[in-house]
Amino acid sequence: MTNFLKNLLRSFVKELKYIIIALIAAVVIWFAISIQIFPDIVTHVSDIPVSAVPTDYMNAHSLSIEEGFEQNISVQISGKRYDIGNLSAEDFTATLDLSDITGPGEYNVGVNVETVNNINCTIDDSGIQVAVKVEEIVSKTFSLADGTMTATADGLIPQGDLKKDSITAEPATITLTGSSDDIAAVKRVEIRSDYRGAADESVTTDGTAVYIDENNAVIENPDITADNTEFKVNVSLLTQKTLPLTVKFSNVPNYFDLSSLKYTIYPEELTISSPDKSIDMQESFEVGTIDLSQLTTRYLQRLTLPITLPENYNNVSGNTSAMITFENADNYTFLSFTVPKENIIVTNAPDNYDVDVLTNELSVNVTGPSSEIAALIAKNMYATVDLMGTTLSPGPYDLNAQVEVRRANTKCWVTGEYVVSLQVSEKKEDASSE
Repeated sequence: MTNFLKNLLRSFVKELKYIIIALIAAVVIWFAISIQIFPDIVTHVSDIPVSAVPTDYMNAHSLSIEEGFEQNISVQISGKRYDIGNLSAEDFTATLDLSDITGPGEYNVGVNVETVNNINCTIDDSGIQVAVKVEEIVSKTFSLADGTMTATADGLIPQGDLKKDSITAEPATITLTGSSDDIAAVKRVEIRSDYRGAADESVTTDGTAVYIDENNAVIENPDITADNTEFKVNVSLLTQKTLPLTVKFSNVPNYFDLSSLKYTIYPEELTISSPDKSIDMQESFEVGTIDLSQLTTRYLQRLTLPITLPENYNNVSGNTSAMITFENADNYTFLSFTVPKENIIVTNAPDNYDVDVLTNELSVNVTGPSSEIAALIAKNMYATVDLMGTTLSPGPYDLNAQVEVRRANTKCWVTGEYVVSLQVSEKKEDASSE
């Protein structure tokens, strides 16, 4: 038995090459026969990646497949065994059929599958559909000018009595692009300064754009793109002080008791910021000057003066005007009086001219408390024409006169402008001096 097995093994080894040749020949014969007997086959190719190419209509209407679309499909093919037997996913392209896309929304679209090198086969892609979401891509610009973009510097701490004044950003606009839903969710953009810590002067820092929704929450959406990603934030620090408002009076006659005019100013005070420390020396802010000669009973009820600050000063309070109201304004009235000729005085007349007053009497309006007005008489009224600085030559002149009530501590004053007529002539030589 043992010898038999040894002889059999020795014979198998001796004939091994013939056995291998026979197996190869059998495979070749089987392949040839299968081609002849079964020439057409049906198979499937898997993991073919699908691409999405927007149509001209979609491009014209800013329509796009939602970002992140990725999908592979499997397709059935048929053909000659020798043509398709070794095909793989790399031999095919698959493209979404987007011809029916007319607006944003969710769609089930077909897929067009083709071979890469015109391989002779039949592709059955009729039943393949892919779910896609189509978005409208829009752009919106946010700017400092319209308030949709703001600059902030919450991490910057002013030192001493410095206060934050203006906070601006450069560039002053940002344009965001994304789906209509994503962009609609952004209500405003903040350019936040990266500065953290104390500051004792105005600074310029780097800034970061942050998108804010309607609930003041930060939106973190990588699908939104921006035209500007680098910003500078300018933080202006100013000295700030609150000052009481005051007014000054002009054309106040010597005899008038200015303290009798009791008044209040609204607002009583104004908060002002300045670019330097000069405001620290100010104890009040003079809002304007009131010309007493123009202060009639109408303006005693309410007088409004504009609030104007020097350049580079900032009105923190925001008031653009001050209203002055006088106490007991209803008790004031006005009355016309006649200034007699003897009370019309010419001063500073040149030595080489004679100046005669042609006006015999001058009617003027006097304003004051009713009781004070009633006590006045014409001889209390004086008109003065000051010729200092006036170039004269012989002839008539109509010149402005300063009219006042001459009565100790009077509470009345003359309102309006008045003209006195004069005659100027050369002085005649004194005959007795010849």
